Amino acid sequence: MEDRYLQQTGAWLEQNAGIRLPAAMNMAELEAVLARHLEMLVERDFQQFVLLLYQVDVPERKVKEILASENYPDVFLSIARLIISRQTEKIKSREKYRQPPESLPDDEEKW
Repeated sequence: MEDRYLQQTGAWLEQNAGIRLPAAMNMAELEAVLARHLEMLVERDFQQFVLLLYQVDVPERKVKEILASENYPDVFLSIARLIISRQTEKIKSREKYRQPPESLPDDEEKW
């Protein structure tokens, strides 16, 4: 994964999941920090865990597959990878379909 996508994904997680991340990180570090955060959410605030999955738009089917097939603590690492992957997909999609702002002459209003 490109470093800029990793940084953008990390920034999104800091802002929306309340995770503190180091300024410079690699994929393994991001996965590990997120996995620990997910484990804490499941233990202390399951609603926030579900909300995070909903915000990232992680397919429920994939989460259920992970929960059914993996053991503790690998399950949290796998869900962290799923969240990072999905958030990165969203960032790439937004970049791809972003339209440049229309330029209008100064005296025309945009409706």
